[in-house]
Amino acid sequence: MRLGALAVGWALTFSWLAGIVFSDEPLIDHQPVICSLAEKNPRTCAYVADDGEVKKVRVYFRADKQATYYWSEMVFDGIQYCATLPVAKDSVRKVEYYLWAIDNDFETQRTRTYGILLGHDTSCEYPVFDEDSERASKLVVYATSPKQGKSIRDFEEQGIVKFIPAAKRKK
Repeated sequence: MRLGALAVGWALTFSWLAGIVFSDEPLIDHQPVICSLAEKNPRTCAYVADDGEVKKVRVYFRADKQATYYWSEMVFDGIQYCATLPVAKDSVRKVEYYLWAIDNDFETQRTRTYGILLGHDTSCEYPVFDEDSERASKLVVYATSPKQGKSIRDFEEQGIVKFIPAAKRKK
């Protein structure tokens, strides 16, 4: 009886590992950022693996009242992919975000949407923010819609060295 249960356990473990090794789309392992300090740059990181080559990893983010997202490239630091987000304006209480990855076969994967609660006091037990001021001063942000205009809304412009508006589609 125990041998049968052991065989089933090994079969389940092998099928799970096979799913990781032979998966078509990238796999994203991410510990969600739950909260940060309002006056700081939130930072998010994730482990991303693929059966081929991971080509790009992005973080899509928006203020809680916005209809459309902005995005920034996540940079590989030798172990995981990370991105620093801009500081939200005082009126923003939550930043929503998700991670997206694409591999060399153009297979994509995205996480669910998470929310980063922003606080001005100690209401955040473990705030996650970027302590590297040099990195936080070199942000590049992309718009996802031409309706977002030529500058970022609901986020401070400090630290953003380049804002790239979305191109209008030609008819």
